[in-house]
Amino acid sequence: MSGRKAAGALRTVGDVVVWWLARVEQNRATSESYKRSTRSMVRKNIVPAVGKVLVTKLDRRVLDEKLVWPMVQDGKKAGTLQKAFQALRQAFLLAEQTGRIKANPMASISYKSFDRGRIKSKPARLSRVDLPELVQHLSAAFDRDPVAGLLPLMMLAHGTRLSETLQSEWRHVSLIERLWVLPELNNKSRRQHTLPLTPQVIALLARYRQALPDARCSVGWVFPVRGGAHLSATSASAMFRAISGGRWSSHDLRKLMRDCLADLGVDYFIGERLINHTLGKTAETYLTRDVMDRCREALERWHARLDECGFSLAHGLNSAAPALSQVPANAGAVRAAG
Repeated sequence: MSGRKAAGALRTVGDVVVWWLARVEQNRATSESYKRSTRSMVRKNIVPAVGKVLVTKLDRRVLDEKLVWPMVQDGKKAGTLQKAFQALRQAFLLAEQTGRIKANPMASISYKSFDRGRIKSKPARLSRVDLPELVQHLSAAFDRDPVAGLLPLMMLAHGTRLSETLQSEWRHVSLIERLWVLPELNNKSRRQHTLPLTPQVIALLARYRQALPDARCSVGWVFPVRGGAHLSATSASAMFRAISGGRWSSHDLRKLMRDCLADLGVDYFIGERLINHTLGKTAETYLTRDVMDRCREALERWHARLDECGFSLAHGLNSAAPALSQVPANAGAVRAAG
């Protein structure tokens, strides 16, 4: 698809969204996961429904009859419908700003115009009480097959997102500095995310490297597959379904890690930084001084808790000090900046 369209050439909704999709796919600053989900939304939902509608004829009634109501009838979730509207609004806004359409019919139309109720977050499928059995299960899986078992353990240990983890390269891992860097282009937050590496994780990565086939050891990706590429999100999701029996997903590991950090008394802002949430200007200023030391302390405490549950079966080190004994008396209290 070409991203070049002359002024006035975008006559239909399909013209607009396909032109915009080409721009998205050519943008190097856009993550592959976003490109993939946007491509699917445009091709499977938007274009078939309203692609032939003239830009000048697009209004609330047309959207309701051709897009919203059919998606509701097909059982599409509210979040999917909201993403369709976000794509339409972004496409038409860019077309308007670049002079490719004279008027933007989506300017006064939003998802709220068709709101079918508040979008609820998915309930967590893993809780604190599941942690001991989960860690033993994942550690045993890693002990049997480190190549297949590293991904869920790294995500549980650090709370990283699936797409960000899959794009990791060995050059982003420094065993000397004991750091794992996730580049900004790979991150949803669009900023570089740096995580301290604990002795347990360093030992885990060493066991993993020893188990990798020689051909894959020479590849730069931490999670390589045959042919030199990294493990795809689709294959990784299938792997998670297999290892969990379909009971939980990769995102449930991230949620569980964040809940357990709170149980261990980790400062709220440090917990949010560790899972790479955007905190706002005030909070970012508050965290500038000793953030890395505090993140390292938090992960050391969390990985000690994992050791209590059987993590050492995977990494092979002697268990660390009990995690709960490391919770400071004033845990949870916000430190004054400066």
